Amino acid sequence: MYSNSSFNVHNAKPLIPRDQNYVIDRKLVSIHSEDRDITKYPNGNQFAITLPQPLLNVQSMRLVQSTFPVVQAYYTFSNEYQNTRFRFSVLLIGGTTYTPYCVKIQEGTYNPCQLALEITNVMNNAVGTEIFNVFYDVVGSKFWFGSTGLLFTLDFNYKMEYPGINCNQPIVFYNYARWGFPYYIGYEKIQYVADGSVPIPPINYIPAVSGDPIIVIAPIPHNVINIGGEKDIYMEVDKYNSYDELYPYTESNKNAYDNNAYSGKVNSAFAKIPLDFTLNQDSRNLLLINFVQYEPPLERIAKLVFRFRFHDGLLVDFRGLEFNFTIEFNSLRNEIALNRNIRTPAMISL
Repeated sequence: MYSNSSFNVHNAKPLIPRDQNYVIDRKLVSIHSEDRDITKYPNGNQFAITLPQPLLNVQSMRLVQSTFPVVQAYYTFSNEYQNTRFRFSVLLIGGTTYTPYCVKIQEGTYNPCQLALEITNVMNNAVGTEIFNVFYDVVGSKFWFGSTGLLFTLDFNYKMEYPGINCNQPIVFYNYARWGFPYYIGYEKIQYVADGSVPIPPINYIPAVSGDPIIVIAPIPHNVINIGGEKDIYMEVDKYNSYDELYPYTESNKNAYDNNAYSGKVNSAFAKIPLDFTLNQDSRNLLLINFVQYEPPLERIAKLVFRFRFHDGLLVDFRGLEFNFTIEFNSLRNEIALNRNIRTPAMISL
C-alpha cells in the first residue's frame, strides 16, 4: 500500500515535526527630551530612559518620526562649538611691537551683515577707539578687515581656549574644517598681516560713503563665508547603532603604513536626521531610512541611552529647546498556527 506520509512509521515512537510560527508584534515608543532625568542629564544631547515595559525578542528597530527644532533655531556660533573667539594684534602709534587682543562675539545665529557689525564692534571695543571696519562683500560672499590707519594682524593661527565647555566635546582646532571662528568667515588657519601693502579692491556695486577712509586692509581670503550651520544630526542609541561613517579629516600622508587612514567607524549611529529651513520641523516626510534588523533577535531591551551629535563628533547644543521622536520595535512572538477561514463582507475592502 502506498503512503505519502513523511513520518517514519517503522519507529516505535515517531516524532511529529513542528514548524515554529511567529507573529510580528509592533510596539511604538514615544520619547520626549523632557522625559529625561534633568538632574542627571542637564543637557538634551545625552540622556538615558527606561522603557515602560521591557521588550522581548526584538527583531528590528527604526526611527519612524522625529520633531526637532528647525535649523534657524540652532546656534551657529556657540562656546560649545568653539567658534566664538579670535585674536588680532595692533601696532599702536609710537609702538614697536604688536599688542594682542582676544575678543569674543555673542553666541547665536547671524546673517552676514549682522556678523560684520558684531566683529567691527568687538574689535573697536577691545582697542578703545573706532579704527576698525569689517565689510561684507555681498557679491563675493567674503569679509574684509580694514582699519583707518593702524597696522594690524589677524592671528587666526592662534589656538583659543574655551574654559567651561562640556568635557565630552572634542577639540576642534586641529581639524581642517569648522576648526574655529575664522573658518566660518572664510579664512585659513594662518596669520594675516595688514601692513599697508595689500591694495584695496574697488567696490563698484555700492555708492561712495563718507567718513574716515579705510587705508589698511588685511589680505582677502579665497574662501567664501559658511555661517549656515549644520544640516544633519546623528542620533546614537547605545548598543543598537547600525550606521557606518567615514572618519572626517583623514590624511593620506599621516602614516604610509596605516591601513585605516581612510577607514571609518562601524555601527556609529542609529539614525541620520536632516534639518531643514522650510519644512515644519516634523521629519515624517523626510524619508528617514534607518531600519535596523538583528539576527538573532535581541533577547531583552529595557533601557535606551541616546546621544545627539554632528558628523565631526560635536554634541548638539540644543539650548534648552525641546524635541521628541518615536521608535518602532518589532518583536517576534511565538504562536501556534491556526487555520482560520475569515470571510470579508462584500462592502468592506481591505
